[in-house]
Amino acid sequence: MFSLAKLEGVLMLNYSRLRELQRSEMQNAELAKLEDGFYSELRAFLEAREAEARATQNLLVMKECENVRRIAKAVINKRMEKIVLVSIRGRDEVPGLTQEEREFLARLRDVVGEREAAMIGFMGEKRCDGNTDNIKRIKFVKDISPYKGLNEKVYGPYKTGEEAELPGEEAQWLLKEKMAELLR
Repeated sequence: MFSLAKLEGVLMLNYSRLRELQRSEMQNAELAKLEDGFYSELRAFLEAREAEARATQNLLVMKECENVRRIAKAVINKRMEKIVLVSIRGRDEVPGLTQEEREFLARLRDVVGEREAAMIGFMGEKRCDGNTDNIKRIKFVKDISPYKGLNEKVYGPYKTGEEAELPGEEAQWLLKEKMAELLR
């Protein structure tokens, strides 16, 4: 687990801690736990290194500044990659995310749900044996936000007037709640 040292409630990021985080992210499948405020601390650390490099024009300091930028980018990209995988897999509990990452994950889940619903609509819910007895075609009479169905798949969002083919149990629930009407 990665943690930043704190001094009077302020995160303390330095080159070695950033490298430690990079190693942790690259070696482990799970996200390293980060405190809220990590990205603002990273931004401040980068700005300080850049200011020092500009002020001193020291080749060594400029090289370290470039290394810090490269490492920060690698950490951010690896964390985003892991968060994308979390959203596709539909995991609900993800410890160690910062506020910015929780917001990113929420937006990703919306997009993944929309794309999955569109692809399911495109492919249909036909079974491999050709049996479509349990598939119902419905028309939505209300806007529906994305939701997780009984089969753990994400359905929606759906707009009023939109049509879709859904598994019978999903269609029955929507019909019962008067959110849709049966077409066939």
